[in-house]
Amino acid sequence: MDPWTMLAEARMQEWMNRPAKEREAAPTEALSVVPLEVQLVDDARTLYAQARGALDPAEAARLRAEAAQLETRIMVLLEQSGRPLAAQEFARVLAEERQKR
Repeated sequence: MDPWTMLAEARMQEWMNRPAKEREAAPTEALSVVPLEVQLVDDARTLYAQARGALDPAEAARLRAEAAQLETRIMVLLEQSGRPLAAQEFARVLAEERQKR
């Protein structure tokens, strides 16, 4: 079990062991949190779009390099978390983004 799961489980057990009057009410609606992978893909796509619009070739190259670093980070994150199909899909999306002119 990874450390985050163990921490979450410990916190849930702690909360369940409290007397009912001491428990805080659970949120009634889920928070809308965008997963890290999706944030990174959006950032990479934005950088590729900025690179396409850059007038200075050096700036465009810098933006593409930064986007490539984000791509690597995304792929490592997905592969380490055991999601190769998601990695393939994100790779396809980002490859399409790179091909745009």
